[in-house]
Amino acid sequence: MKLLVAIDFSELADRVILAAEKLAKTVKAQVFLLHVIPPPSPIIDAPPEVEAFRPSEEIFRNKKFPPSSPLFDFPESTKLTEFAEQLQVSGIDTAIIVEQNDEVTAIIEASEKNGVDMIMLGSHGHGALFHLLIGSVSEGVIRRATCPVIIVPSKKRFR
Repeated sequence: MKLLVAIDFSELADRVILAAEKLAKTVKAQVFLLHVIPPPSPIIDAPPEVEAFRPSEEIFRNKKFPPSSPLFDFPESTKLTEFAEQLQVSGIDTAIIVEQNDEVTAIIEASEKNGVDMIMLGSHGHGALFHLLIGSVSEGVIRRATCPVIIVPSKKRFR
């Protein structure tokens, strides 16, 4: 079994990793940790003097490699490697994938390219107005995925 786990480094990331570890151990899944770097917006993200429009191959050397390979050039790379090593220490075959694209497209394309059986990602639990104006990555993935999608909620719910 192959499990794609999308990580965005929010406060929810630790919960997603714990859920992925539990599921992967149970079903003996290979895990693909996916981090998506959104493309820069020329209006919002970058003043003209900033080198924000580097091609993605300059940001990271390979799109998929074992965590022991040389790291890529983005701020969260150390944390991504720590997540991968945490899973590997638990005996889970883990690979890192880094893509630069919009989140939904990157998750769907990575799932199809790697033939995953299931996708796991977190949901931040934003309100209806946020979803109306901005949209939801988890909702977009659910609509476009061809495999089951597991959503890890932002808060623990009690009955």
